[in-house]
Amino acid sequence: DINVDNGTISVDTANQIDTTTTGTITASIDTDETVTELKTLTGTTHAYTIVIAAGDATSSSAADLNTINEKTTEAINASAITALTSDTIDNIKTLLTAGNNTEQFTDTSFASLTGVTVSDETLDGSKLADAIDQANSATGDTSVVFTISAATTIEGSEANFTALLTDDGNNQIDIDDQNISVSGTISVDNANLLDATTTGTITASITTTETVDELQTLTGTGNAYTIVIAAGDATGSTAAEFSAINGKTTAAIN
Repeated sequence: DINVDNGTISVDTANQIDTTTTGTITASIDTDETVTELKTLTGTTHAYTIVIAAGDATSSSAADLNTINEKTTEAINASAITALTSDTIDNIKTLLTAGNNTEQFTDTSFASLTGVTVSDETLDGSKLADAIDQANSATGDTSVVFTISAATTIEGSEANFTALLTDDGNNQIDIDDQNISVSGTISVDNANLLDATTTGTITASITTTETVDELQTLTGTGNAYTIVIAAGDATGSTAAEFSAINGKTTAAIN
């Protein structure tokens, strides 16, 4: 094993030492090394103390920092990071989850994060909601803005969209023209909240216990709602009521 206990070493020097030993290298990496250079560290079991430089505060992606995290067994100091460049929600969620683990990142890492750009064209709403929660844990507030740069469709459960609607209300995301695909079922009230948020098409199955009276309150006319008329309305509904509900969806009603 190699223990560099006096000062810091460069990435190049660390890599030269790595080629000479199968043991563990314990060392502090020069704090002015760039993210680009830090990604070239070789080995995955060394105990490198790494500080992300202020010069990389806004120019690094989640994938970049995930790669560096794999290069050391020590917690990385990423407190300089204020923004993450465009990346997939998988990489972003992985990073921010690790960022709240003090065995992987110091406790002030990502505390100053203000913005994240998400590049997925079809966006997993569950992972998005989780990533926002992780960002909120890191900053201690709801200030981090997630920019949805490419997504035309967001997919998730009713619970996921309930969380995302809260995030939208906090101005952390902007769901405005994306198509929405809901797994499972959704209430009329939550369907209407989504309809008020996006100009895109909502594809969802409405909870089968909703009454005819409630179904008539569905907003929008271009959404693809799967609707089942409940047994409780078997004899108490008018043709006009069914016609009104039919106008609320492009899908066939049961």
